Amino acid sequence: MTTAIPPGGYVAAQVAEIAAPSPKVTGGVRHAPLGTALPVDATSPLDPAFVTLGRVADDGVDRAEDRAKTEKYDWGGNLIAILQDHYFITVKFKLLQMMNADVQRAVHGSDNVTVTPPTATTGTLISALMNAQLLDTGSWVFDAYYAKMNARLVVPYARIITVTGLKWTHKDLALFDCTLETLPDDQNNHAYEYWDDGVFA
Repeated sequence: MTTAIPPGGYVAAQVAEIAAPSPKVTGGVRHAPLGTALPVDATSPLDPAFVTLGRVADDGVDRAEDRAKTEKYDWGGNLIAILQDHYFITVKFKLLQMMNADVQRAVHGSDNVTVTPPTATTGTLISALMNAQLLDTGSWVFDAYYAKMNARLVVPYARIITVTGLKWTHKDLALFDCTLETLPDDQNNHAYEYWDDGVFA
């Protein structure tokens, strides 16, 4: 015999499982050089090599899995197989802090950015070369929370492949609109997602 679940309790359990993730105060988007120790849960402190890329635009982090397919049919026109052509993940986000040296390094490449400390006659100077050099491949962590929950997306091996959206106007904020693409790690995984509901036993 099935035990009846009180309607109130059932609804409460379902509602407790939804989330609208917001960035943590420590930073929502962080990256580090390849070889940096990666977290294996949603809450452990990150290796100090991970740097935060500051504030992100309010449309947040947009993740998509690309599973391009080829459909195969038999002589009679029946669909008989759906083949997966390839797989990778894209992560999109918009970085807002123009005068952040780590942001500049992420979108232009570490070797292309020079930072000069302030002097008696100038402020901090950032110079960025814009060329065809590949941007840095590294590890990425995206941290968020909702109510008691913690969420973390870990991307072991990825590179920013496009940077768009740089428009200078007094009517809006300047930003770097970034698209990150993943490559597989040694376990053939492109990313790891961790959640902690924050409800202790």
